[in-house]
Amino acid sequence: MVKSKDEVIAQFNEVVNMPAEELQAWLDDPKSKKAGTGVGIESGHKIVEILKKNPEKDPEQYDEEDIEHMRKVVAYSSRHLAQEDHLKETKTKTELEDAKSTISLKNWGHDPVKTLDRVKSPTQTPESNEEAVDEDKQSESEPTNGAAKRKFDEREDSAVENGVEEYEEADDEGRDRKKSKTAESETEETPAEEGDGSDVVE
Repeated sequence: MVKSKDEVIAQFNEVVNMPAEELQAWLDDPKSKKAGTGVGIESGHKIVEILKKNPEKDPEQYDEEDIEHMRKVVAYSSRHLAQEDHLKETKTKTELEDAKSTISLKNWGHDPVKTLDRVKSPTQTPESNEEAVDEDKQSESEPTNGAAKRKFDEREDSAVENGVEEYEEADDEGRDRKKSKTAESETEETPAEEGDGSDVVE
């Protein structure tokens, strides 16, 4: 499947990781000739022209000739990177720099040595160490904090229970007083029973 113009431009700008000045200096270095003096060197000079002509990488500024060469660069670099990516795991940085595959890829604008740092796993920073220490301190203090919280909860529960008991006692006393007052009022309001007439003197 043929890549679209936009895909070619995006992949070209991704795979070519050498600025124009750096690539030109590399092509002028005799070391660049160790992988051959043919197509790779010519391609490198064409890449320099493309980079210098459109430093802002504006897609509208590339002509058909540029796109055609960019397509070749993407195809070549993608194929060789897939074949030789394992070298990053088997060679040291110095060995990788001197490998013919690296020299050839650099002639096409890609320096595989620059990607080594991204392949390696990041080391732990001082900030991450401090965060780990803080987490340890926090985990150590959690039992103490939990005990303090339980003690506070117990005091709070006790206070609530006491409050309920006091309320219930007060409520009982209130009911007793109310009953007493009711009984007194009933006694006062009840009229004296009238005689049955047995005391009446005829």
